[in-house]
Amino acid sequence: MNMVIQRIFGIAAPAFSDSGRSTISRLPVEEIRESLQALLHDCKDMRSERVLYKINVAQTPSELWMLRSDLHQCISQAHTQTEAADRINSLIGVFEGWLPASQLTRI
Repeated sequence: MNMVIQRIFGIAAPAFSDSGRSTISRLPVEEIRESLQALLHDCKDMRSERVLYKINVAQTPSELWMLRSDLHQCISQAHTQTEAADRINSLIGVFEGWLPASQLTRI
């Protein structure tokens, strides 16, 4: 129900403060979105286009965080699994303050 209210009224999900990062210093959702899009800069197949669409329609940082698996598949298909893991692990900092620290794990 909470997600429905957020989508209708455009209210962002509350931040989690257990990550140690002040809610004032959180990155805006649009900057998080741009960070995810940048990871696919050299992936030009149809799957990457679908993932870019999912990134664009995601409403919350949690929804963007859940796209890591899709990102990993696209990047590892174009490069290697190691490259995909490195790129995705570089995202952890942009989600600080939005998600509990226990969810911000490396691949």
